[in-house]
Amino acid sequence: MSSPTARRYAKAIFMIGVEEGKVDSLTRELNDLAATLKGSPELLGLLANPVVREDSRRAVMKDIAERMGLSPTARNVALLLSDRRKGAIIPDVAAALSALGDEKAGKVQAEVTSAVPLSDAQYARLTGVLEKLTGRTITLSRKIDPALIGGVVTRIGDKVYDGSVRTRLEELRTTALQA
Repeated sequence: MSSPTARRYAKAIFMIGVEEGKVDSLTRELNDLAATLKGSPELLGLLANPVVREDSRRAVMKDIAERMGLSPTARNVALLLSDRRKGAIIPDVAAALSALGDEKAGKVQAEVTSAVPLSDAQYARLTGVLEKLTGRTITLSRKIDPALIGGVVTRIGDKVYDGSVRTRLEELRTTALQA
């Protein structure tokens, strides 16, 4: 989940992308930049370090943007975030920008956590149910958490649908202790 600051920047970048008619390419470029930054913890540390001078951070970001062949808009976004000591949140900004693009296209990202891996047929059936429930196209990301014991927990945005055995057992335990 991205921070409020990352979401604010993402909204502004999204509006620029809409104005220029380049939301998809801008999103793709910032996701590529985010992947590059995530691949180098030292680089993220440098961008977040308040001791590093602004001109040094800017030079590093400019070099990265040039090597990646970023468009002028994506390069300016990267430099702006770097200048404001926000370069380290570029991965969060990129994720929030992707979510805005998906939302505009009527797509929703759902995170499904299960105790054991589900079959493709089960994921397809779950996707169908979620699409019916939300009225949008669902893209599932899959996670495994053996602590759930059984069932699934689905997160769509801020909403959580908890159908896990662990939660049901906790509810039974709470009810039994109150009686």
